[in-house]
Amino acid sequence: MAGELEIKVRLHRPIYQAMPTPQQAYLLLEAMPTTSASGKTQPVNFCLVLDRSGSMAGEKLRQMKAAAKRVVDYLGPNDLLSIVIFDDNDPADLILAVGEVQDREMIKKKIEAIEERGGTHMSTGMRLGLQQLQRGQGSNRVSRMLVLTDGQTWEDQAECQELADQSRQVGISIYMLGLGVGGESNWDPRLLEDLAQRSGGDWVAVDALDKVGTIFEDILRSVQGTAVSNANLTMRMVQGLSARAVWRVTPLISRLGHQAIGLHDIQIFLGDIQSGVGQSVLADVLLPPRQPGDYRMIQADITYDVPDSGLSGQRASVDVVFPFTDDAAAANQTEQSLMNVIEKVVAHKLQTQALDEAAAGEVVKATRRLRAAATRLLELGETEMAEQANQQAQNMEQKGQIDLDAAQKMRYATKRLTESELPES
Repeated sequence: MAGELEIKVRLHRPIYQAMPTPQQAYLLLEAMPTTSASGKTQPVNFCLVLDRSGSMAGEKLRQMKAAAKRVVDYLGPNDLLSIVIFDDNDPADLILAVGEVQDREMIKKKIEAIEERGGTHMSTGMRLGLQQLQRGQGSNRVSRMLVLTDGQTWEDQAECQELADQSRQVGISIYMLGLGVGGESNWDPRLLEDLAQRSGGDWVAVDALDKVGTIFEDILRSVQGTAVSNANLTMRMVQGLSARAVWRVTPLISRLGHQAIGLHDIQIFLGDIQSGVGQSVLADVLLPPRQPGDYRMIQADITYDVPDSGLSGQRASVDVVFPFTDDAAAANQTEQSLMNVIEKVVAHKLQTQALDEAAAGEVVKATRRLRAAATRLLELGETEMAEQANQQAQNMEQKGQIDLDAAQKMRYATKRLTESELPES
């Protein structure tokens, strides 16, 4: 049945200035599951892909095992589970082949028997995890992978990226978790973010070891709360209108890649949309010149699957109408709550770009952009984040680099700026 998803549109101005030249505009598309698709716990096909390299010894390994056991307890009779552990051996080790969770104590004993060894070769774990998930995949289950690592993967980043692309193609999103910050926890936040984005999933910086179990459970709950999956947003735009960038802003901020399809259309993969949470997408567009009047400039379609009923290829759509006026005063007004969201996205963008430039050794650019991010964050009332950005700008000037633990924390911190804020419609 159709109607599982509702789309609402908000523009950053109530009306735009009629002018003979192009102008920038922002629109927010809010996709929210309706009551017909909400409130149900979906059966899942869940795979844990866990780092067992030597740096995981001690408390890290203990907390990881406890978190994995927590997942075992939380899964129901209709769920499937598989568990893979990886180090620098190829292939990775299959601790639990995909299947129903029946003998929980046996599974927990297998988890408890995990010992640390070797280095980090993440692609081996991702490959075996993907194979297990595909064996358990079905239209009535949500299939997802959770990867946890505490270190940089060794010379197989391209293979990891290829596997993330393959996962997305078969409808399996990946949650990437970086365990610990600084020291031996030298995981690469840029790579984890890239792999999550490529697969349509998300990434998390686990900055305290005692948070692992809660984060595992939160991710599993969100997967079980999936109302629609494999959601794809298509924006069909009039001639002369172009999309500059597209960002997911809720539940968390992330840059969404968009693919051109035809002369005037783009497509954006949204992945899962959770009950009661939804997704909000912010598009930065360039409007073509227009005379006063109302113009339908974009048709937004979201196609999606419904795990609860096994339906696929369902569709929701909305028209985006831009009003134009000759009244300069009226066109100078903005929607303040949406402007606040835009400012948070800009702050995240500035800080992320700065961290990328710092990693590339571009000291001057990184320093300047970090200070710009700090100014934005301070204006948003995020004093602690602003101080951190200024401190790392100073480190760039004095040392030519940013602290690893700060880079890991900062990249994830601004991603959460919109976490508890869904603009009122």
